[in-house]
Parts: sequence; C-alpha cells; structure tokens
Amino acid sequence: MIFVIFQALNQPTGMTIMTSLREKMKQEMTLRGFATGTQDNYLRAIIKLHDHYNQSPAKLSEDEIKSFLLFVMSNQPCAASTYNVMIHGIKFFYEVVLNKKMVAINLPRKKEPQKLPDILSQNEVARIIKATLNLKHRTILILIYGAGLRASEVASLSVKDIDSERSVIHIRDGKGGKDRYVMLSPFMLSTLRVYWKQCRLHSSKDIAPNKDREKEHDFIFLGQSGDALSASSVGAIYKRSKKLAGITKQGGVHSLRHGFATHALEAGADLYVIKQLLGHSSITSTVRYLRMTEKTLQSIQSPVDQLNL
Repeated sequence: MIFVIFQALNQPTGMTIMTSLREKMKQEMTLRGFATGTQDNYLRAIIKLHDHYNQSPAKLSEDEIKSFLLFVMSNQPCAASTYNVMIHGIKFFYEVVLNKKMVAINLPRKKEPQKLPDILSQNEVARIIKATLNLKHRTILILIYGAGLRASEVASLSVKDIDSERSVIHIRDGKGGKDRYVMLSPFMLSTLRVYWKQCRLHSSKDIAPNKDREKEHDFIFLGQSGDALSASSVGAIYKRSKKLAGITKQGGVHSLRHGFATHALEAGADLYVIKQLLGHSSITSTVRYLRMTEKTLQSIQSPVDQLNL
C-alpha cells in the first residue's frame, strides 16, 4: 500500500523533487518507527494536497494549504479524528521533511468529541457468549473478554503464546509494537483445551506451548485459508453473536475489551494493573474507564434523594 502511495507522489511534473521528498518522508517515518497504517494515512494526506493543486506541496503557500483544508471541510465531510490525522500528516511533511515549522504550527486541528462507549453488563456479556454455539467462535470471545484482548491480538495467537504453567498469555507485537503478558484463568485454559482437542487435533493431544515440536507460527485460530484468522472475521463473529443474544447496545467486538476493564475496576482491581494488562502507553487512556464504572456512580448519593418528596 505504501509503495502505491509513493508511486502516486511520483508525478511527471517535478519528478525529481517529488521523488526526493517521497524518499525523505519515507525515511523519516521509518526512523521514527511509524506503523504502516500511520504512514499510509500521512502519505494519503499529502497526495490529496498534491492532487488538489496538481503541483508539488513544497511549492504551496500557507494560505493555499489552509484553502485546501477549508475545501476538505466543506466538500468532503469527515470525522474530527480523520481530519486530525490528515493535519498530522501535513504537519509532519512540512515540519520534518521541509523544515517549515511555522507552517506546521499554524494548521488548526478539530476538537474531537469526548464520547464514552456503551458498556456491556456482565449479564449481557454472558448472553453473547452463550448465544455463540460454534466452539471456536465461543473460545475467541471468552479470550477477548477474559483477558481484555484486541481482535488482532486474539487472531494472531500462537500455541507458543499460551503458558499454562504460569497461567499467562504472551501477547507479542501488540499495538505500538509492544509485548505484554495477560492473565490466563483456569476457565480460559480449560476452554482452550476443549477447543484444541475437538477442533484442531481431534485427539487427546493437549495445548503444550514452548516445545520444540511446535511450529514457529502454529496459530490457534485459523481462517478458511489455513492462515491466522483475520481481525475483521473476529469482528463479524461478535456481531453475529450480539445479534443472536438480542443486545442492541452500540459498539463492535472492542466492547468486550471495554467490558473487561470496566468490570475488573468494579471488582476492585488496581488501575495501574489494568493499564498493564490492556497495554496502554499512558495511564490517561485507562483512567477513562473510571467514568464508566457503576461503582463510581453508586458511591455518590444524588441530591434528589435528600429531598422530602
């Protein structure tokens, strides 16, 4: 994908300039360890800017850049978060690639609404899991909720990631390229073993990670192609199960991860421990779950209860 975007930047007009800028932008993003998706989004923003004026973005004035942003806001409505990603990409291009810091500073961002997701109750989570009759799908949802996993993380789990002796799951290369350990409860391990015997081996052979006989990428959950299940497939599994359970709350499979964090906090878990289990870079990302717990709301008495009505 990135290669295609780079090629799009390499237009016949100003080819030498654009090729140089393209390579420099690629190098700078790579040096900073930007994820592939981030690089795609940043480059896409520069392509739109280039196509709008049909000339190298390096030749554009600050007024022309702002005029382009006004055009986007008026003719291509998008979410504040999407617009801000575009701003970040343009800022990176001018500030880092072209060293025009003043231009980058003067590009305004949109204020993003602070929305809270709908939180599933424990009863609703149970209904969704019970409505999932397919053993593989049921196991996937149990792991996501049981350990607060992302869809991509459960989809890429390998046999070697399951450490039954230490009762942990090793999440490798999670968001931001970070590894972490998450809990593997007795129920989760039992469910995994039943799934492995009935769906993967059709024998009494058990999950036994960290052994020489295991393949390097012996994925636990396979798609139809025989490779690892995709994150989008995990999302589709959750969507079907939620519908079968009659749950109408908004949100995709990530709702199970939200539920894990919220319910753990309500049960008295330490906020910092939840942060580590979720793999958050900043405690700020975890603190928001405090606003979602029933325990927090129930600890405060409403003034209306004090009225003599």
